[in-house]
Amino acid sequence: MQGFPNFAVSYSREWKRLYPTHRKQKMALLGVYVENSVQRLNQFENWIGRDVDGVHGYVGGSSWGDFVSSSSWAASRLWGPTGTDVFWSVPLITNGASLSAAANGDYNQYYRQVAQNLINADREGDTIYVRTGWEFNGTWMPWSAGGKEGAFVNAFREFVDSFRSVSDRFKFEWNVNESYGGMDPSKAYPGDNYVDIIGMDFYYNPQWQGYGESGREAFEHVRDQKFGLQWLENFAKAHGKPTAYSEWGTQGNDAANFVKAAKEWFDSHNVVYQSYWDSNTSYPGRLSDGSDGSTGSAYKAAFAGGSSKPVEWDSGSDNDTDSGSDSGSDAGNETPVVTVPDSGSVSGGATKVSGGWTNQKWGSSGTDTWYGSDANDFYQSNGGGDRMHGGKGDDTYSVFSTNDRAIEKAGEGTDTVTTWIGSYTLGENVENLKFYGTGWSNGTGNGLANIITGNGGKNILDGKGGADLLIGGGNSDTFVIGKGEGGDTIADFHRWEGDKVNFKGFGGGATLTHDGDDWSIRAADGSVTHVKIADVTSLSSGDYIWS
Repeated sequence: MQGFPNFAVSYSREWKRLYPTHRKQKMALLGVYVENSVQRLNQFENWIGRDVDGVHGYVGGSSWGDFVSSSSWAASRLWGPTGTDVFWSVPLITNGASLSAAANGDYNQYYRQVAQNLINADREGDTIYVRTGWEFNGTWMPWSAGGKEGAFVNAFREFVDSFRSVSDRFKFEWNVNESYGGMDPSKAYPGDNYVDIIGMDFYYNPQWQGYGESGREAFEHVRDQKFGLQWLENFAKAHGKPTAYSEWGTQGNDAANFVKAAKEWFDSHNVVYQSYWDSNTSYPGRLSDGSDGSTGSAYKAAFAGGSSKPVEWDSGSDNDTDSGSDSGSDAGNETPVVTVPDSGSVSGGATKVSGGWTNQKWGSSGTDTWYGSDANDFYQSNGGGDRMHGGKGDDTYSVFSTNDRAIEKAGEGTDTVTTWIGSYTLGENVENLKFYGTGWSNGTGNGLANIITGNGGKNILDGKGGADLLIGGGNSDTFVIGKGEGGDTIADFHRWEGDKVNFKGFGGGATLTHDGDDWSIRAADGSVTHVKIADVTSLSSGDYIWS
């Protein structure tokens, strides 16, 4: 398909324009979460053998500045060049903000700015799907509604009114987390005039569920529990709304029947879209890397076919419908982010990434001590200050607290820490560090050859000793190169994003020269430190600082 237009999608868009009342849908639109990586989107599409209908995109929420700037970057520079539609998740409030202030309309200016950024990046005139305040019935979100249902409702309404003041193209998802109990989500329902789609997130967690060997029993439990899938569909039907499943995922190689049951569920209900969590951030659900072959094969068999469009909306509504993606197999060649391969060698600086894991373990809410095996292990903390002792394999640690400690011995595999927290320094004998999300992050290496990968926010990356590979990602990043800490490679220096190199500790009178993209920094004492800035053969005074 490379180089050829997507005639099916073009026809769909023309059909929608000519026959806007045609609303019948037979299959949910296929979405996927692949972090902030166009390369990962392309890999997923190549793996499943089709283009997705939408990619699950997130707007940052570390601050209101991050909220506005990340929406512009993600819409215009990350996903915009791919031509793929985006199913947007936009925070209801950011870190440090309050539901009561949002309910008073104090943040409407920021909502309008983000709405305008999304419209500016999508000139096609199609529907733009937005969910906000997701999983409000849990306790882990800044906008958690338990005991504050009225404030949540009014904040949601202010959000919707602000977006609608910019454009009528937006359709809004009210999203709950699948739950066996807790608060009654219906108490935080903003009303039919403010909700277009009623959605739910659900996951297969065998360490908590463990129902049966095949996964179908686990799905039935998710379906039938107090605030599960059946509750959602009943609630949506009572309000005349279609449904969506913005996040769902599986883990392990015994989830084929869970996948099949999910597909049957989507097909038998009026589901607008469903988005698979093809990622190992926070939840280890990635399938496209081939790590869980049986489950992955079941997913491809279930979802490799095309999706029917458009959507069956409530009768009498003037809601529009999505027309699908026109991305071809060559979409996203001008990727604004750099993603390290999943295995094998990496040119320049560090030489290896961690292999896929075969064992998985999750910590409790308390302080845990864990010991890995000789295989490739995955361990996810729960922020309790865990002590995680790796074994001889390639270990991956999902870290939720600065108090968590990954403990490795020299020569025992290639190990990686992944995290959402704002600052992290690698301990001894841990090679790689990767940040997720869009919050501003500081990543510091050690004396090894590290791979340090930033996220979609503003990152400060300092490899310290060793021949490191530094990957900033989107937004304006600062790469620290210290005196005597040479041999590093900066993979994605982009001056148009505001990236800078901080040459640290070289003293007054230091000089900077280059041979192609190999740069030499001569310190005041005459010593020379080398760094490769990939594909950068000139630097202006605004591209670097001395400190």
